[in-house]
Amino acid sequence: MTEMVVAARASAPAAGRWGAAPPQELLERLKDYGQEGAFAFWDELGPEERDHLIRDIESLDLPRIDRIIRCSLRSQGAPVPTVEPVPESSVSTVDDRTPEDKERWWRRGLRAISEGKLAVVLLAGGQGTRLGSSDPKGCFSIGLPSRKSLFQLQAERILCIQKLAAQCTDAPGSTVQIHWYIMTSPFTDEATRKFFETHRYFGLEPNQVTFFQQGTIPCVSPDGRFIMETPYKVAKAPDGNGGVYAALKSKRLLDDMASKGVKYVDCYGVDNVLVRVADPTFLGYFIDRGVSAAAKVVRKAYPQEKVGVFVQRGRGGPLSVVEYSEMDAAMTTEINQTTGRLRYCWSNVCLHMFTLDFLNQVTNSLEKDSM
Repeated sequence: MTEMVVAARASAPAAGRWGAAPPQELLERLKDYGQEGAFAFWDELGPEERDHLIRDIESLDLPRIDRIIRCSLRSQGAPVPTVEPVPESSVSTVDDRTPEDKERWWRRGLRAISEGKLAVVLLAGGQGTRLGSSDPKGCFSIGLPSRKSLFQLQAERILCIQKLAAQCTDAPGSTVQIHWYIMTSPFTDEATRKFFETHRYFGLEPNQVTFFQQGTIPCVSPDGRFIMETPYKVAKAPDGNGGVYAALKSKRLLDDMASKGVKYVDCYGVDNVLVRVADPTFLGYFIDRGVSAAAKVVRKAYPQEKVGVFVQRGRGGPLSVVEYSEMDAAMTTEINQTTGRLRYCWSNVCLHMFTLDFLNQVTNSLEKDSM
């Protein structure tokens, strides 16, 4: 995206209630963050446009945005911090487990689902631009004979798990309901809601589906300056999958989950046709391990595959993800001499499991950082 340049009008508009200059206090705030360029076209704006620009800027959390921009600029061209491969003890390969283990996890997961302890969060804020569509990704049909969309495939998986979990209850004929929280963006929210309404929620009950919008952040130039969509509007984009934490907090959805008795949250991305939504085996394993967060991983197919990989930050440090664009050739191709596999081989495919307590801790820490 490039900055927009607009030709000056032939005659200057009336000053309006803001006068000939922008509000001094707001201008000084923007100068503190190096963003006074947002007022570059003030003299060419009409009264209503000036009002729109003022409201637009006042709606921005400037301290938070500045921290994000500075962090991003610092990371550009910076070497990857010292990392280690994920310890083998941190990865459990399902195929290597005994049938008894897998059966135990499956049943434990189904039991937790039957007790209403699992909620599902879908990250569905993106448009299918790279698929040649401006519709939400979840509306996309991948060419199956059934012509089912991604949303329908995932809804039907939830319906299937609900039926299986109902068989684990002590009351014959009882029903199980998994609540599905779907994160949209300002660009996909209306279309997503209409798609579900048109398709009658694919057999799910409307009250078990909650839509919520992720936030947006300003688009910035390579030097960190706001890009203007128009002379009176800052260009904005969805704040990415990581925006789910702030969105869950601001919409009080974690409180909603707690009121429903939810203890665990399955979180995944919409553009995975093979996703096992609300996977009982994954949930059972997660509960069995007693951890706060876990992720499904897939072994990289080849060194140059464009996927981020899980790493350990320093010896004994926390696990995190290094994006493929951050990995140099040596790191990408390095071989573990013991296993014969790539040393950094466990790719992030956006399939996560969290405890509700963990999500509350993360969102509370974000809230403190923004104060």
